Amino acid sequence: MIGTGGQDGSDYTLIALGQKFNGKIEGINLPETAVAFGEKGKLFPSGFTYENYRDAIKENMKVLKQAFPNSTAILYANFMYEHGVSKSNLTDLYNYAKEIGIGMGGPDIKVYRKYQMENSYPLIRDLNGIVPTGVAVQHGNYDIINPKTGKQVTVPEILDFAENYLRLSYIFWFIQEPYYSQQVLPQLKSLKKYHEKNRFH
Repeated sequence: MIGTGGQDGSDYTLIALGQKFNGKIEGINLPETAVAFGEKGKLFPSGFTYENYRDAIKENMKVLKQAFPNSTAILYANFMYEHGVSKSNLTDLYNYAKEIGIGMGGPDIKVYRKYQMENSYPLIRDLNGIVPTGVAVQHGNYDIINPKTGKQVTVPEILDFAENYLRLSYIFWFIQEPYYSQQVLPQLKSLKKYHEKNRFH
């Protein structure tokens, strides 16, 4: 998978990338939708509304899907604005994803984190079996506190949450050390051995 640089890229950039890489790469994702410049409007870009922001993201989703029909296209949709007062625009993006068949996901597998559980996580989970879904384990995700245990999260807990709660198609593991070498790689190797041993059962 590769990621693009930002939501402000033109349709032409996505089309050009598709002409060069469609079908040659496993997939491509657009970065997260969250924006943070206050709620009162004083710092809003000229002409900005939450609705035209939502519509611009939907246009990017449509173009990305059209540009990469033979690779997995995913949008990272986590929050629509800083404090998440209303989830309607976020929900609208997930409904649109089902309509056009584009994958969805987000940054940060934060196991049972309150704000994600109230926003994007249930929406991602509900897409299981409908469109591809993928979430990244990013820098810092390895050392957060699991609210279920009150202790630092473990890689097996992250994997269990990703597979059995979020029901993801893809997990993107950041190479943060020492977690990646000491925990992620051994965990993935053990899973590979398990599946090879049991593939005919």
